[in-house]
Amino acid sequence: MDLNVFFSGVFEWGTLAYRGVFSDDLFTENLYVSIGLITTLTSLILVLTFYFIINRPSFSRWQHWLVMLLINFLIAFLVGCFIPQNVFYGLGIEYEIIEYITFGLITAITSTLFFIVWTYCFKWLRSNAKGTPKLFFGKF
Repeated sequence: MDLNVFFSGVFEWGTLAYRGVFSDDLFTENLYVSIGLITTLTSLILVLTFYFIINRPSFSRWQHWLVMLLINFLIAFLVGCFIPQNVFYGLGIEYEIIEYITFGLITAITSTLFFIVWTYCFKWLRSNAKGTPKLFFGKF
């Protein structure tokens, strides 16, 4: 499967977040792949940092997890705003700033979902924060 097609589906949430010509230009320039890989890997690195590198009982509360999630959100928002803006500026394509902000928010929300998925993949493995956070399923 083509990564550009995969990540365009992920970032457009089917067709719910499709932005017309802006989304078409993102697809044409293969920006979905680079932004998708950056946000997926950033989420993974932050989750691994929380559960395995920091891994201290004093830093294992849900508030600390939320701080890591907010850092992830901010990084993804900036990636979603500035990478397309820089590429399109270099190509001479101009869009309103609201297009970049909207895509930045879509990227940040999608990255938040990546962060939650990575959390459930790794929180169980030898960590002081096994029970952090207790999202959705009580004990989980």
